[in-house]
Amino acid sequence: MNDSEMRRRELLRQTRKLYDDRRDIPAVHPRYGRIYHDLYKNGDEEQETPGGTFYIRLVIGILCFVCFVYMDQSKAEIAQVNSTSIVNQIEKEMDTNAIIEAWKAL
Repeated sequence: MNDSEMRRRELLRQTRKLYDDRRDIPAVHPRYGRIYHDLYKNGDEEQETPGGTFYIRLVIGILCFVCFVYMDQSKAEIAQVNSTSIVNQIEKEMDTNAIIEAWKAL
C-alpha cells in the first residue's frame, strides 16, 4: 500500500468517525457481508469471520453415502424406499419439454 492510499484510508476513517453517530455495522445480505466488513472494519481490529458450511455439507454427504451403502448391502428398506429405487430416481431422465411447458403456464 502506498502513502497516498494509506492517507486516503485514514482520512476516510476519520471522516466516518466524525460524522457517524453509531459505530455498529448495519445488517447486510450474507452474500455481501465479507466485502462490507472488509471495507468498513473498525481500525486495525481483526474480526473473525464465520466459517463456511463446507465441512457440515461434507459430513452430511458422507453420512448419506454410508446409509446408502448399508441399505444396498443389507437389502434394507426404509419407508418403502430401498437402494434400487434411489438409483432409479437418480438415473431417471427428466422430460425437459414438460418442464418448459410448466414454466410457460406460470
